[in-house]
Amino acid sequence: MLSYLQIGMECENQDRSNRLGDTRLDHQKATTINHVEVRLHPIILERILRKHRELRGMESLILETTSAPDLILQGHGKELLALKHYDQTPLGPKDMVVVYREDKQLIITAFLTSDHSKLLRKRRAIWQRPNL
Repeated sequence: MLSYLQIGMECENQDRSNRLGDTRLDHQKATTINHVEVRLHPIILERILRKHRELRGMESLILETTSAPDLILQGHGKELLALKHYDQTPLGPKDMVVVYREDKQLIITAFLTSDHSKLLRKRRAIWQRPNL
C-alpha cells in the first residue's frame, strides 16, 4: 500500500510531466460539497481499477459520487468517505464509496459495496443529503 507521501510524490511527478507537455497524464477533477476541488490522478485511477476491476467503465461515477454524494462519513484522520447509491451498476444495485482528502485535494480510492451498514457503524456521518 502506498503512503500519502508516495502518492503525493507520484502525483507531483505527473503534474511536472504535464507542465512539460505530456498531456496524456491529464487528471480528472471533482468539486466536493465543501467547494474543494479534488483530483483523480491517472496513476491513482489505474491503481483503483487494478484492485477493483468491476469499476472499469464507471470512472465518471467516482467523480459524480465525490461531487454529489448521498452521505459523507468521517474516515481515518482527515479522510472523508463519500457514499452514493446507484440502482444500476454492472453488479446490480450498489453504493459507490470514494475516499478522499480535501486538504491534499486528492481522491485516494473508490469501491462498490452492497452493504454500507458496516461503514455506518464504524464511522460518524458528518453530512447527509436532505430528503434521504
